[in-house]
Amino acid sequence: MSNATADVELKLGDKTLFGNDAGEDEDIEVLTSYFVNQPAFDDFLDSSVRLQVARARKGMGKSALLSKFAHDLAGLPTEPLTVHVVPSTLTGMLEPPDTENSTILENYWKQVICRAVGFEIAKAIGFAYRDDAITLVENAELAGFKGRSLIGALTSRLLGKITVLGAIEIKNNPVELRSHDQVLKRIQEEARDARDVWFLLDDLDTKYQNVPAQQAYVSSFFSACRSLIREIKGISIRATVRSDVWTSLRGAEDLDKFEQYVCDIAWSTAQQKDIIVKRIYAYVKRNHGGSHVATHWSIEKHADDFIELAFARRLKWGDSAVPAINILRIFSGGRPRWMAQLCRLAGNRAAVNKSARIGASEINEVMADFGKRRLADLYKEHLHQFQDLKKVVEAFSNGERRYRTDDLVNHITKTYLRGKSIKSVPEVDGAAFRDSMQIAHFLFKCGFVVGHNLEKATQDSPEFVTYDMRPDLLQVDTNLDDGMDWEIQASYRKALRIR
Repeated sequence: MSNATADVELKLGDKTLFGNDAGEDEDIEVLTSYFVNQPAFDDFLDSSVRLQVARARKGMGKSALLSKFAHDLAGLPTEPLTVHVVPSTLTGMLEPPDTENSTILENYWKQVICRAVGFEIAKAIGFAYRDDAITLVENAELAGFKGRSLIGALTSRLLGKITVLGAIEIKNNPVELRSHDQVLKRIQEEARDARDVWFLLDDLDTKYQNVPAQQAYVSSFFSACRSLIREIKGISIRATVRSDVWTSLRGAEDLDKFEQYVCDIAWSTAQQKDIIVKRIYAYVKRNHGGSHVATHWSIEKHADDFIELAFARRLKWGDSAVPAINILRIFSGGRPRWMAQLCRLAGNRAAVNKSARIGASEINEVMADFGKRRLADLYKEHLHQFQDLKKVVEAFSNGERRYRTDDLVNHITKTYLRGKSIKSVPEVDGAAFRDSMQIAHFLFKCGFVVGHNLEKATQDSPEFVTYDMRPDLLQVDTNLDDGMDWEIQASYRKALRIR
């Protein structure tokens, strides 16, 4: 234990201690200082890999991963052109067509991606780009880009469109006027041979609803990406999508061909510990750079010591005392954003209580508030898959925390389904309602219940089993539960007054 040498006292109520909830809103230098890498990110962060999409649930770090990659691109000697956008930015440039036709939608994505690149080129060279006067990438133009550098092709179009009153307005600056043609020509010459384009789209599924039009709109993006990568030199793509949305697209044509380009984000117990350690370490380096802790402690040798700067060494959990990370991991359900939010809430409470460290009492005091936030996230994330999710969840209020499989199914039948006709139950994850077991499996899938494996827990088989670990449970008749009970995920219990 090295805390005898600690000369740092953290401000537990400081909102920057555990980082920003939204990776895309975090100061990029701060984000990179505490970013935790893992082998699953190798292809996504490799600039020689042209196409990758990060897939995960909300709060798993998709936006942070994309921001980290954008930062890495900015440091490349090739100086690629980077277009980092969200869907609303693209909609503002070009309204999506009102159709479920995948061919038309695929072409829309190609057009709007190239238009976004065109805007970025115009901005980089000092032109005001008039969207109402030019469509850079009509169908015929896209076809003409095949085999060419995207920047070269678009810059050629720009060179042919410059007029005083035409498609591209020259800014009213005499100095800039004299050099614009040379700037354009130089960029065109350099771009054709060297400069690449990176198109980064965060939260592809923003405001997604599980209806045919939205399914076609989102799934056509993946087809457009494959097509652009094949047909146009020098463009590479990164994007993020929620795993539950991906699942709802399983009927889309050719989506199986895209699996090779997917990066799935999941966090092991050790990696979740690294997240907390690195955030505290980065905070100490920023705010106490001259301290003994900042200059002599290392993440490799003092991981537990860094955690103990913020948390009590052991926290009461049932009849035992455990390290803080054990409780944070369970309550956060493996999601870094949830873990950071819980740490922040508990830190604020510790500051109010004038506690030197965050203890079990501080965490217990904020669990009702934390649980309400988690329920709100649960509904936002999964209501599009099952419209009655809130009704089913509320049916567990004031009830037990743990159920045998038969008891779980019977509880759903006796509470939510009582008095309902089969026709009145909405689709469950895209399939017509069949029975209570189907709803139980969905609750497992969305993380409301987890398998409780305490009696058989080992290092390789943890106490709590999630859907990502065993997706076939509660679905395959020959092994419904693997001998486990089912427990309401800990973060929801206080808000639902579950015993």
